[in-house]
Amino acid sequence: MSAEAASLPAGPRVPQALKPLLLLVGVAAAVAAGVMVVLWSRTPSYSLLHANLSAKDQAEVAAALEQAGIPYRLEGTSGMSVPTDKLNEARLKLAGQGLPEDSGGFANIAKDPGFGVSQFMEGARYQHALEAELARTIASLRPVEGARVHLAVPRESAFVRDRQPASASVFVQLKPGRRLEQEQIRAIVNLVASSIPELEASRVTVVDQQGHLLSAPQADTELAVRERQLELTRRLEEEYAQRIEALLTPLVGAGRVRAQVVAQVDTSIKEEAREQYAPDSQVVRSEQISETTSRDASRPQGVPGSLSNQPPTPGTALPPNAAAKAPATGAAAGAGTAAAQGAAADGTGSPPPDNVSRQSTRNYEIDRTLAYTKTPSGRLQRLTVAVLVDNLRTTGPDGKVISKPLTPEQLEHITQLVKDAVGFNAERGDSVNVVNSPFREEAVPPPPDELEKIPLWEQPFVRDIAKLVAGMIVLLVLVLSVLRPLVRALLNHTGVLAPRPVLEPETVAAGGAARVVNGAVQTSPPLAYEQQLAQARTLVSQDPKRVAQVVRTWVAQDEE
Repeated sequence: MSAEAASLPAGPRVPQALKPLLLLVGVAAAVAAGVMVVLWSRTPSYSLLHANLSAKDQAEVAAALEQAGIPYRLEGTSGMSVPTDKLNEARLKLAGQGLPEDSGGFANIAKDPGFGVSQFMEGARYQHALEAELARTIASLRPVEGARVHLAVPRESAFVRDRQPASASVFVQLKPGRRLEQEQIRAIVNLVASSIPELEASRVTVVDQQGHLLSAPQADTELAVRERQLELTRRLEEEYAQRIEALLTPLVGAGRVRAQVVAQVDTSIKEEAREQYAPDSQVVRSEQISETTSRDASRPQGVPGSLSNQPPTPGTALPPNAAAKAPATGAAAGAGTAAAQGAAADGTGSPPPDNVSRQSTRNYEIDRTLAYTKTPSGRLQRLTVAVLVDNLRTTGPDGKVISKPLTPEQLEHITQLVKDAVGFNAERGDSVNVVNSPFREEAVPPPPDELEKIPLWEQPFVRDIAKLVAGMIVLLVLVLSVLRPLVRALLNHTGVLAPRPVLEPETVAAGGAARVVNGAVQTSPPLAYEQQLAQARTLVSQDPKRVAQVVRTWVAQDEE
């Protein structure tokens, strides 16, 4: 031992009677800790089987799991968990036995209600079952995690003035990162309205877990119309942006293009009625001609005498075409009149008429145009498109990724593709701006395939291996840091591994006596020859190996 070790102060000493007890307690604690770590590492990981179970359902599910030999564990007051590797087996066993039975809906009506149930209770049970069935149907939608339906159905009255319309409220809990589209909201509203007699769709309200009103109570109000217009604009912008990204992704890679579109939509409704005439386009539609001949009855007619009392001269039949060839001009009419007058003078015909009048009516059709135009809201007025494209990524011969900016020709090509994708119209005032800039690596999302994969550390077998390795490490630390020192101390206390005094060769050569005081070797003044010889014999008898080592050291020094 060195002088520094010999000069160190001694620590607090434990009574000799308590040392064995303390050592045994330490060994027992280390062994218990090791056993606990081993049991913990061998315990399988559990996964949730069912949640929100009633006490009766928990008892039935527990009995079914015990019968199937599947271990289970209670989670809180209404949940049950089973080992992860037996989760599917447990679900199949319970589904085969129809558990849990208390699942709500019309299944509760099938149960025996007992004797003496009132009509009010029957109606309440039916309404509750209907609400549960509607909630289960709504929860089947992909974005919906859970749903609850509340129906307000008034009692029927014999008086028409006392009747009140029914109403319904739907609460939906959406999955993280999901939202309901307007078509899905209208589908929920119509589903509930169609399930209740005399329930109008306008009296169905849909609310999400954030307290947002998803359905408008009155579709004709100004707020509802504005909401529909904003939703139309938003969907139009999203559709254009998705169209641009889908078109450019094969060129630059997934996640290396960003597109934003701003659409200016005319939300006003215009109605126009117009009536227009074209006076230059005249067409004879109909013509009507009338002729009137009148005579004076007081004037004498014919020749006085017997000839006037004779019957008229019989007429002469004309050929069929003679009437068409009859002259219609004024001269011909005048000739006919003269002939009539001559005939009258001769006494063979009637005298000429006193008054002749003719009337002609023509109807003309003028080109007329009637137009009624109604322009609905949602007319696109202007598009503003901004596209950000990342540099092209290529792999060099050395395996490193090389980033190259796009050339002006490539930018022009991409700009033309974007214009064609959105239906660019310069007269409308559309604007398209494509910019090339390098993206930061953390800004690029992973491919969709990687997002769907379960991480390695979430796999059940990885967690089991991690628990086993952690248990072995903790057990090894306990053995090396706690159990080994305790065992050595216990053996030293019993004398099996008692510390031997270290004798330096110089001390033995000088013939000095050595003793151990507080773990340090102290030397006494040189002894006489007989005393040194007795000391040497004692050392040889006590520790011959150490004495042999000292002798070897002397021999080696002499040979040098």
